[in-house]
Formats: sequence, structure tokens, C-alpha cells
Amino acid sequence: MPVVGGSAAELFALIVAPPLEKRRDEWLRDLADVVKKVEQRQPGLTPEELSRNDAFISTTLQASQIALRTHHAEKRECLKNALFHIATDKSSDEETQAFFLALVDVFTVAHIELLRLFRNRATFPQERFRALDANRNLTDPIVLDLNARGLLNDPRAFAARMREPLHSFVSDPWNLSNLGVRFLAFISE
Repeated sequence: MPVVGGSAAELFALIVAPPLEKRRDEWLRDLADVVKKVEQRQPGLTPEELSRNDAFISTTLQASQIALRTHHAEKRECLKNALFHIATDKSSDEETQAFFLALVDVFTVAHIELLRLFRNRATFPQERFRALDANRNLTDPIVLDLNARGLLNDPRAFAARMREPLHSFVSDPWNLSNLGVRFLAFISE
């Protein structure tokens, strides 16, 4: 067994460790950017002050774990924006912040794209809309997931909610719920 364990460790060191180190280094640079941006926005909010804010430290650790587990720049950008809002905006409670970070963790990039589409169809790139609309096998379950999590207002008549539509859910006139609006604001610049 030691041979298997040793070779498994070598494979991990060869395959996973270098990209993980790269992600960690990128994330640390992102965190430094967030702290600089916070200081610019609120000059009295120094790194020392942030280090005494238990809620900020906890959410930074949660966001860091998420950041290390993804290769998607879009999700890391959402995490950076979330940390900035956590540091500078005292209007949202810790439970909501933790819930929103957990959503960033479990959501795909398509989840976030669909929320942005439903927020403002007029500014959403039409080519990307057509691609999402054509990929109904993926996007329909994502729309239903967003709806089940309370981020959307369901435009369908109650009687039609259990029927399979002839068209993609992406083309329905979904709107963000209040929670959906708050979530998008939390992860956006």
C-alpha cells in the first residue's frame, strides 16, 4: 500500500498542486484588490479594522474556499464583489450573506447569466440569449432551480406550472424577485 499512497501523492503533487497554487495566488491578489477598493471607498476602513471584523473574516474564509474550488473567472469576480459589499455595506445580515455566498458556490455560470438576462433582457447579448435558449435541456432546469430558490417571480399561470411548455423557459417573461435583485446586487460591482 505505501507504493500506491506514494504514487497517489506524487500524482496529486503533479496534477492538482500547481493549478491550486496558481488559483490561490490569483485569489490572494484579488483579495488585496478588494481591500484597496474598500480603503478607497471608505478611508477609515483599514486592513487592521477589517482584521477585527469577525463576520468579514468568516465570509472571506468561506469565499476563499469557493474561489479555490473554481476555475471560472466569473464566479471569482462575484466573490470579490460580495466581499466588497460585505466590508462596506452594513444593510445585509450575516445569514443573508452566507446564503448568497453558498449560492455562488453551487451555481453555474449559466445560473448567474440567466439572472442577468431576467434582470434586463434589453442589454443582454442576443447571441448568448440564442445559445441559452437553444440549450433547453440545461437552461430549463436552471430556471426552475432559480425559481425554487426564490430568486425569480414565476410568470406562468398556476395551472400551467406542472405542464411541459413547447418553448424554452428562457423565452418566458421571468422577473427577479426581491431576493433575486438583492443577490445580483451582492455579486455585482
